[in-house]
Amino acid sequence: YPFLNDGYALVETSYLGMEHQSAIAYGNNYLPGYNGNTKYISNLDFDFIIVHETGHEWWGNCITSNDIADMWIHEGFCTYSEVLYVECLYGYDKMLEYVNNQKKLIRNDKPILGDFHVNCKGSGDMYSKGSLMLHTLRSFLDNDSIWFNALKGIFLEKSYSTIDGKDIVKYFNSNLNIDLTIFFKQYLEQNSIPEFEYKLKKTGRNTSLIFKWNAIDGFDMPIIVSAGLIEYKIYPNTSWQEINLGEFDPLDFRIRDDLFYVNVKKI
Repeated sequence: YPFLNDGYALVETSYLGMEHQSAIAYGNNYLPGYNGNTKYISNLDFDFIIVHETGHEWWGNCITSNDIADMWIHEGFCTYSEVLYVECLYGYDKMLEYVNNQKKLIRNDKPILGDFHVNCKGSGDMYSKGSLMLHTLRSFLDNDSIWFNALKGIFLEKSYSTIDGKDIVKYFNSNLNIDLTIFFKQYLEQNSIPEFEYKLKKTGRNTSLIFKWNAIDGFDMPIIVSAGLIEYKIYPNTSWQEINLGEFDPLDFRIRDDLFYVNVKKI
């Protein structure tokens, strides 16, 4: 906890909640979800306001954006902290349900990155879309040890400071040895999300997968697909590719879009 010397308190208010350093405004009536409505928390049983507003002690209070245009640093990471809370309490499968439930809250109406130097924040999608972006990055890396070390490392390095979103990108690029500039540009600066286009081609007993990303130039995020009982990690880019997946029932083909926040289009 980053403010041990200050302490921690819930201050009862007439509104749902707000993050304040060491004194969280709270008005959820000690009910699960939003004042008893649990559809936003995948019908689980915990007090959403306490969890979310407390998460801001780390993301928003201890690490703060220099410009409100980068408010996704506060809300994206804090909303993702809910996801990790659910994983710790309820397990991995419930976590997947929870984070995918956040998709229905996203409008993709405008970028979650705002305009700088004019007091302009981006879309309210910064909450759930920011969370799903981080969930997608975890799946991209496909190594939880590296992922959680990176999350902890960002916090330890940036604690008690104001930062820019580009500092987060720079940290990931440097510490993960992967250039994620295009990844963040896609999810932060575009209102649309990457679309995985594919078709299946039967040749004898075997089936080939033909695929590409419909996304900004240079986007080449890997994704996981399953063909029957076998999962494959494939590496699409914005040009068509083809791979032979062998013999399986095409009805059993699946894109693991529970692990990645993407659109899927079969053509």
